[in-house]
Amino acid sequence: MNFEKGDIVIIPVPFTNNQGYKLRPAVVISNDTVHRTGDVMIVQVTSKLKPDNLSIAITNDNVTEDLPVKSYIRVHKIFVLEQQLIKGKVSSLKMDKYKELIKRINQIIE
Repeated sequence: MNFEKGDIVIIPVPFTNNQGYKLRPAVVISNDTVHRTGDVMIVQVTSKLKPDNLSIAITNDNVTEDLPVKSYIRVHKIFVLEQQLIKGKVSSLKMDKYKELIKRINQIIE
């Protein structure tokens, strides 16, 4: 399965006791250079808003396919994952929202 920057995918997130996992959404932020390695860089998506100014709200106007609940991208929760672990794609961020995400990531690492 091929993934593009801005795709919203479903990934397995392990429980803290390592006894299973839940499926959770994440946004792909890596490009083909990373994808050729078999990995993908992702940013966590959650339905819980935290008061720390590290979230970007996603509305259905920001995505290509509607999401089931109001969601937030946690800009500091960046992970590398093997592509084969991705369970599927559910939507994609529209370009303006993807650019906002990258701008926010850059702001927290500058």
